[in-house]
Amino acid sequence: MEANQEKLIAEINDKQIKYAVFRLNNKLDCEILSKKISKNIEIQAGKILDIKNAGKLISEDLEEIEKEVNKIFRKISVVINQKEILCTNITGFKQLNGSKVEKSDLDYILNEAKSSVMKNQEKNSILHILNSNFILDKTKQEKIPLNIFGDHLSLHMTFLSLPKNNLKNINALFDNSDLKVDRIISKPLVSGLDLLNKNKDLKNFAIIHFDSELSSVSLYEDSSLTFLKTFPFGTNSIYRDIAQLCSLKKDEIRLIFNELNFNNLQKERVKYLDKKFFIKSDFTKLSVNHLKSIIDARIEEMINYIFNKNKNLNYLDNKVPFIYVFFEDKCVFNNLGDLFKNSLNNIEQNKILSKWFPLDDFSALSGAAELILKGWHKEAIPFTNKKKSVISGFFSRFF
Repeated sequence: MEANQEKLIAEINDKQIKYAVFRLNNKLDCEILSKKISKNIEIQAGKILDIKNAGKLISEDLEEIEKEVNKIFRKISVVINQKEILCTNITGFKQLNGSKVEKSDLDYILNEAKSSVMKNQEKNSILHILNSNFILDKTKQEKIPLNIFGDHLSLHMTFLSLPKNNLKNINALFDNSDLKVDRIISKPLVSGLDLLNKNKDLKNFAIIHFDSELSSVSLYEDSSLTFLKTFPFGTNSIYRDIAQLCSLKKDEIRLIFNELNFNNLQKERVKYLDKKFFIKSDFTKLSVNHLKSIIDARIEEMINYIFNKNKNLNYLDNKVPFIYVFFEDKCVFNNLGDLFKNSLNNIEQNKILSKWFPLDDFSALSGAAELILKGWHKEAIPFTNKKKSVISGFFSRFF
């Protein structure tokens, strides 16, 4: 994309939409011109509950943004995180029989893989195609092996797709504001891309992200996403467990978390909850250890689903160089964060970095801006061009 062309991007979250307007400056760096966070109760856990009412709020947001940047937008890119996103890994190959690798060989492999995914996932649309590894004659290549002679070329690809009905709902949401959605982008993917842009030496790592209502795990090998899974539970499940088993309100539980550090209860020297925590609920003699056991059980279950017993990650043999654990809830991060880290099996603590990402964080949108405005060498964009193959437009950007 050329410098000084504005791009509107939105991120759909739980009861919230973030907006940002980006452009490439003369140094070809992404800069933000405007940003806005809007509450939208018609969207929960990234899913749209009421398109009409949610659309009205978006129209109001758009009017405010356009007034601020003095520009009318007709298109928007949307960053999402939904549990229905499907990750599929495919290795395609082509026999070269001693000829050199040409762009058409890579086009062929990508098109064949894309056709296979579309055939087996008829109700889904592809969001991203990512190139993980190029292998020529059983030797892994550091970059695309163009013009090198060989007998057997293979390419490992990762496809991210989403049900077409989900896409229709997102398109309908912005149709009310006369905005055409030109790209739907995976939030875990661009969160990882933002991390890679800020840490140039990163290559092999995993990210576990705990939002309030959703959790996700993404794996990167050689700086390319190779696995992604979003789960329909988040840190709010801890609050719900305690509320149900201890008859406490969420505000009371948060007050307890803010005062008692469950990362190290030995220092607290408290056996039972004080009466001051029972603001709305009837006072009950509750032991801190009982509360801790409820928390531990839920965290263990979440970590087992996401990582420890995730069959899709068995091939790693618990050997991950580095894991980032990100939290949306500051209270959980500060007072329960170590419990999450300690629940990760066979991972040295010095290889785990945890961090709090507040609700007003724009790192995912920044990653999306990098992807849209500057492109990423690991992604093949699945668009149709009448004069080219479905994939070849991607390669023309680099050769």
